[in-house]
Amino acid sequence: MNVSPKHLLFTPQPWQLEIDRLIPEQAMLEETLFALANGYLGTRGTMEEGSQPGQQSCEGTYLNGVYHSEKITYGEVAYGYASHNQKMQLVPNGKIMQLRLDNQLVNLSDASAGKRWLDFRSASLHRQMHWQSPTGKQILLTTSRFASLSQPNLICQRMEIVAQNFSGDIDLSTLLDAAYQFSPNKDDPRVGVLSLDDSLMLHQQQSTDEQAWMLHQVKDGPFRIASATAVSASQPADNISHINSDKQVGQQWRFRLVQGVKLIVDKFISYQHDQQMEFGELLLSCQDKLQQAKTMGWDQMLAEHKHQVAEFWQNSDVQINGDPALQQGMRFNLLHLFMSIGKNGHCNMGAKGLTGHGYDGHYFWDTEIYILSVMTATNPELTKQCLTFRYRTLDGARQRARQMSHSRGALYPWRTIGGDECSAFFPAGTAQYHINAAIAHAIRSYFTATADWTFMQDMGAEMLFETARLWLSLGHFNPQKQDRFCIDGVTGPDEYTAIVSNNFYTNAMAQAHLRFAVQIAAKLQDKNRPAYQLLCKSIGLNDAEISSWAKAADKMYLPYDAKLGIHAQDDSFLDKKPWDFANTPADKYPLLLHYHPLVIYRHQVLKQADVVLAMFLLDDAFDQQQKARNLAYYEPLTTHDSTLSSCIHSIEFAETGQYQRAYEFFHDSVRMDIDNRHGNTEYGIHTACMAGSWMSIVQGFAGLRIRPDELVFTPHLPAHWDSYSFNLQYQGRHLQVSVAKDGVRYLLKRGATLSIRHHQQELTLSSNQTLHIAKVQS
Repeated sequence: MNVSPKHLLFTPQPWQLEIDRLIPEQAMLEETLFALANGYLGTRGTMEEGSQPGQQSCEGTYLNGVYHSEKITYGEVAYGYASHNQKMQLVPNGKIMQLRLDNQLVNLSDASAGKRWLDFRSASLHRQMHWQSPTGKQILLTTSRFASLSQPNLICQRMEIVAQNFSGDIDLSTLLDAAYQFSPNKDDPRVGVLSLDDSLMLHQQQSTDEQAWMLHQVKDGPFRIASATAVSASQPADNISHINSDKQVGQQWRFRLVQGVKLIVDKFISYQHDQQMEFGELLLSCQDKLQQAKTMGWDQMLAEHKHQVAEFWQNSDVQINGDPALQQGMRFNLLHLFMSIGKNGHCNMGAKGLTGHGYDGHYFWDTEIYILSVMTATNPELTKQCLTFRYRTLDGARQRARQMSHSRGALYPWRTIGGDECSAFFPAGTAQYHINAAIAHAIRSYFTATADWTFMQDMGAEMLFETARLWLSLGHFNPQKQDRFCIDGVTGPDEYTAIVSNNFYTNAMAQAHLRFAVQIAAKLQDKNRPAYQLLCKSIGLNDAEISSWAKAADKMYLPYDAKLGIHAQDDSFLDKKPWDFANTPADKYPLLLHYHPLVIYRHQVLKQADVVLAMFLLDDAFDQQQKARNLAYYEPLTTHDSTLSSCIHSIEFAETGQYQRAYEFFHDSVRMDIDNRHGNTEYGIHTACMAGSWMSIVQGFAGLRIRPDELVFTPHLPAHWDSYSFNLQYQGRHLQVSVAKDGVRYLLKRGATLSIRHHQQELTLSSNQTLHIAKVQS
């Protein structure tokens, strides 16, 4: 099903997202879509001149992993409730470069012509516009910016100005601004609340002829932050004055423009934070990075940045021939995943990335189940960095387990930044114990795809064991169910069903978690007994406890309804009244914004995939007929109010041979943000949905399953596509897969001999060898 460009907000282009007109009501959406990030910092795609009176705008520059804490106020409080919310910290905006000609602000809203575009190949944002003053003076203005992927503390910005029909003076103000603010929709729990003024305490600020800087202490957080800018120009300024107001520092430059001669102004913006470093050290670090950037110059900084982006595309690009809109959407999604994911082991990836303040910048299970599915298969080093972050917060997870009355083990927080639980609504938050299974699943997937035993020995095994032991504390062997191991009082992925017994997804994922923990314990004992003994001593683990994991896994209770031939979502779900979809108006979705949770909880209705997700993640535990029956029962009950849902249904419809349905759900995922299909992209992208679009192609249409000793494919080509191709990293190898009408090609671009299974056919690939399989299922 092709969508005509007239129904799209942006014209399909393979390597960029472009807008050539000003649409005021779309301004905040564009700010999200045009955001830039590099894993450490992110900044929204706002205009260099800043927002103008009457223009709806949401400014934001963020540092990944940096937060301030706010006490959560409850009308009624109980033991163990999360006490504070950690909110991703806003920092001063250094992008402002305001031009004035004849005392008139040069801005896009008054331009005679202009366009803005995000270049996917170079992860950079550009603008070009023609502007005329009331006195008839015309200038051509071009701007470019990127968040450096080679120097993660830096944003680099260039402005080029050409006087087209005059010579004369022009004024340029370059600012570091800590005064911006925004009033969000407080009735939407997905949005979050933006606050800069109340969260930062100014320590010192100053401007000189070439630099400006601010030093802040986070008021309710452990962080000190330095923000600094440096400016250079292709010609000397006639005059420079300093701006040093209450919450803004910078310079005002006066340049003499000569008709037809380009004036180039480069601005470098640096951020640095720490919990121990003194302000002076932070400032020196920022200034050193700025000096290094100025010495290298724009061209070299851009070249090094583009080299990092090129490596990403070499590992990750997905090509779709036959649907330009979906090609654009896929590359847009992959780029934003790469830009926002944490890359230093000290931070993770929020549900909105680094593009907006939705969900307060919190990290959820989205990272491990969705985003790391992509990165493990394309850029496994980034998966390792995110798992390293989880290891760094393992002590906090242990502490949370004690708060939740578990005498041993670790319970990772449902939503967090620094490692503390931030969920104020426990039925759909803290009760989602499956966060532990999500992290275990990511560890298992990473190890399967990389065979990185060093990681398992140093970090993975400890996380795996500490999270696995929690299931024995949470669950019990129930004599009412033939002594099966049961888990009560939890919430699964479907947040429209809360606090239930034996949520199928949770129990099934716990079973897989426990079995993998037993396997790794045996492997560690065999490969490095001293390390195994040291770890067991450190965490108080013994053979009897490991045996109890195996017993619980073998006797795990997995609800099943023999009459319907389906797995029950939980012990009570099938007894509930089905939701009245026929009489629910379209404007009442998403349900969570229009119905009290208790109303929703009483019905058979799903927000997102639950049993269906378990079928995908644990695919070899179900036969095709069982998957089809489960899918046929649960999909009609699913609202897909969560953007995490459509992609999983696409994969499972593909796996069960229902390719038209698979394509429809895939189409809903791939342009979710570009077309703002859920109506809240203004507050940030949907990172899990973006990852899901890749999963729908690679794990859905191509049927990829990663096994310890081979890669498995069941390729299908959507009817109206000419071909598609993608790249994979597997245990030190680089494989490229191309699916076309004339067949499938597997090219081993790098690495040792590889075993793959194409449908039921076993194949072996040597390095630089291409295998062509003539027929493709369609």
